[in-house]
Amino acid sequence: MDYENIIFKVEARVATAMINRPAAANTISLAAKDELLDIVSEVSRNDDIGVLVLTGAGRIFCAGGDFRPGKVRGGEVSAAEAEDMQPAYDDVRKGKILPDVIELSMALQRLEKPTIAMINGPVIGHGFDLALCCDMRTGSPDSRFTVGFTSMGLPPVAGGVWLLPRIVGLGRALELILRGGWFTADEAHRIGLLNHLFPADRLHEETMSLAAEIAAGPPIAQRLAKQLIYKSQLVDFETSLAFATSCAFIASESQDFKEGIQALAERRPPDFRGR
Repeated sequence: MDYENIIFKVEARVATAMINRPAAANTISLAAKDELLDIVSEVSRNDDIGVLVLTGAGRIFCAGGDFRPGKVRGGEVSAAEAEDMQPAYDDVRKGKILPDVIELSMALQRLEKPTIAMINGPVIGHGFDLALCCDMRTGSPDSRFTVGFTSMGLPPVAGGVWLLPRIVGLGRALELILRGGWFTADEAHRIGLLNHLFPADRLHEETMSLAAEIAAGPPIAQRLAKQLIYKSQLVDFETSLAFATSCAFIASESQDFKEGIQALAERRPPDFRGR
């Protein structure tokens, strides 16, 4: 399916969703949000897709929500009119706890298949939160990061306050959010925000290689493991063990488990089919 704001393609079980609004710094408009929601849904239901990679076109990953600062500077719109996400505020005023704009964070973080944010350049605000919603993040020296929200007088609203402390630790998360300034790819890699820091000219190749390696794994076990990892952060150790045991029994009934045992015995790579 063709989209106006996103370039979507699938190759060898790896889906790539590229935010394609370079003239608007790859900001997330309401239309782009709806297209990404549709893509996440497609990835979820398509058994031929094993991994989703999220990235941005050109030299920027995502500059957050579509605040249109250029039009504010030019006097075309007022600051109050500038944000394309205004319907979200209207939803909250009507008592809707999770406005539509937050749906994307929820959908991306809940996707049962592995996700990778390939951060090809600066990432700001809502874009920063979307990168956090992915399971893994890769970057290059061209990557730069800022929470963004606090610099505009807002707390993070798209998942960052829940996810960032779990990724980098409470103290570092508090500093990054409260200071609100920029930090480099080296710093992001050092604190564990980036799983991998690749040379800029190899970022795409290395990220796709990582995605392909994961996509070749056992889909049933991967889905169960991802749920276990996230759910276990919310329960005690004993409950986590009980959940893990149940998941293991489910996976042990799959053809993939039998294939894994057979491949180990025959000393060959397994051919997992998600059955």
